[in-house]
Amino acid sequence: MYLFKKEDMDRSINVNNPSVIKFISDITNTIVSNIAVDHYFSLSKDKKMNILYAVFKIIKTTSETRVRLDDLQFRAFLSALWKRNEESENYEIAAILFDIINNYEAIKEFIKPPVKRRRKEPTKGGKTTNG
Repeated sequence: MYLFKKEDMDRSINVNNPSVIKFISDITNTIVSNIAVDHYFSLSKDKKMNILYAVFKIIKTTSETRVRLDDLQFRAFLSALWKRNEESENYEIAAILFDIINNYEAIKEFIKPPVKRRRKEPTKGGKTTNG
C-alpha cells in the first residue's frame, strides 16, 4: 500500500516498510502516553475537539522531527496512521484520527501561527515628509 497515487511514485512511501511501520507505531505510542483516550466515545463535542487539536499537534510536531511533509502528504500520512490503528484494534485512536481527517481544515486553522503585525519604523527626527 502506498500513500500516494502511482503517478506520484517519486513522492510515494511504502507503508509496509518496517521503518514506516515503526514510525507510525512511535507516533501512536506518543499519542497514548500524552493523551487520555479511554473514554473518547462518551465525550462531548467540545471536549472531542480539544482532543483532536492536541492529537493533531502531537502528530504534526512528532512527524516534523523526522520527515518533511507537505499538506497533501500529511493528509495521506494521517490516513495511513488511521488505517494502521484500526488494523491494530486501537479503536479510540482510530476514531480520533478519522475525526481529524474529517475536520482537517477546521483543526488546521487552530494550528496556524498568529499573523505578526509589522512595526512602523519611526522616521528620523520624528518628522514626516509630505513630499
